[in-house]
Amino acid sequence: MELFPQLALIFSLTLFFSFSFWVGRAIDCSGNKITKTIIVDQSGKGDFTLIQDAIDSIKENNDQWVKVYIKAGTYREKVQISMYKPCVFLEGDGKDVTTITYGDYVDQNWNSATFVSSPPNVIVLGITFENTFRNSEGSHFTEAPAAAIFGDKTALYKSGFIGFQDTLLDSNGRHYFKDCYIQGEVDFIFGTGQSYYQVIIIDNKIFPHASR
Repeated sequence: MELFPQLALIFSLTLFFSFSFWVGRAIDCSGNKITKTIIVDQSGKGDFTLIQDAIDSIKENNDQWVKVYIKAGTYREKVQISMYKPCVFLEGDGKDVTTITYGDYVDQNWNSATFVSSPPNVIVLGITFENTFRNSEGSHFTEAPAAAIFGDKTALYKSGFIGFQDTLLDSNGRHYFKDCYIQGEVDFIFGTGQSYYQVIIIDNKIFPHASR
């Protein structure tokens, strides 16, 4: 099964990252073919009902594209892709109907983010990531990222990022964001990633100051 046509631009970009801007050891993920599809469905009609369980089922040091198809719904969980699980394609039914949400704040590291992606070669399509934590007292604000992207050669397409402070940690590596929506109030896009943002809606929203 090949990546469908609307992902051609994203896939071409990952190849461009791999061959034109070589950093370290590139992983080719066996071209543009999806070798396995895992279905997540809250109603129990898929392979898993939780997204993290689906990701955990992918073998370490994976070198072929694996698609995790997430059916429409609101998934209340943290999702983390280990640095040892590259070549993952997360596909939702659209950012308006497929949402991953949690409410946590930074204590000692960025694992509080609703979504943490650490490996290279990750594609995300049609998903909203939300951190519902809200806390401010006077001039004090609490970091509460919706997503933290650490892996090189990561492309995010038609997805949403919703939070209050530090909504999107665009950290190490080269990342591509296209047709995305990013919402927050304080320092809500930050990091040291070498990233390209194309056709992005950035919403500086003022929230009532309250906890959770």
